[in-house]
Amino acid sequence: MKVYNYNMPGTRNTCLAQPTLQCDDFINRYELFKEDIVNLVSENASKTFYKFSDGEYLWLMNQQYGACAPGRRDSNKTVRDLTPFSEGILKCDYNTMNLTAEDYINFKEIFNKEPDYLHDHVVGLQYNKWWTETFNGNIGLIGADAKLDLIAELCNHQEYLDYLKFDGFNDYIKLPQRYLCDQIEYAEELLAEQLSKSNAKIFLIGIGMAQQALLHRMKKYTDALFIVVGSGICAYAGVQDNRRPYAADWINYQLKDYDYSKIDIWREHFTNKKIIG
Repeated sequence: MKVYNYNMPGTRNTCLAQPTLQCDDFINRYELFKEDIVNLVSENASKTFYKFSDGEYLWLMNQQYGACAPGRRDSNKTVRDLTPFSEGILKCDYNTMNLTAEDYINFKEIFNKEPDYLHDHVVGLQYNKWWTETFNGNIGLIGADAKLDLIAELCNHQEYLDYLKFDGFNDYIKLPQRYLCDQIEYAEELLAEQLSKSNAKIFLIGIGMAQQALLHRMKKYTDALFIVVGSGICAYAGVQDNRRPYAADWINYQLKDYDYSKIDIWREHFTNKKIIG
């Protein structure tokens, strides 16, 4: 199958799973996406950006292997009520998709339309630090409690802040790190309590498959943009696999003497790592 090595400004992609879907206007769509995000934030719009990839499709099809297997990360159950997930994704405002032929086929099966934006652009803008630099003073995170605690510690170090070109995150909206899909209603209670006190205008989100049931609910508690970056939260925590798409040059900042045993790490393939503190 033909692959396409799209050039994302300020990033390098060495992922083995290169894009397999042709996109002749890749850079033009990249610039338009940035423009749309800036405009929405300036309007204080409340919108959700759902991420669709192979994992989300497997979850929706109840294919319980890989990341969707019981006990791995998202769920510890074999009998799952998928209704909140299949209904929830249809209530999101925008959909993003990876540039792979398989994801495109699966996306059309689920949504019967074209994707609104490319998830390649979402993650690329993280690795070239556009999110943090552009929305400095207005950006928050929604993710696993242990990882957000680690990110908060990293933000106490000026070298880390300088790397991300900002002064720190406004809000840390914390949810359980494991089996979040088994406790959706409790998770919404936590969101309601924390988001109602937040002031960020844009949230970057990494909560696994639970995004499908929870993402559309977040707008009930504050007006902001909610954008799923997935494993991008791992990057901010300094535990990102550098073989992920567009992450080859990302530096995983890690803290000396920090207990990383409590951090759920997907793959420890760090080709770029720097110890601080």
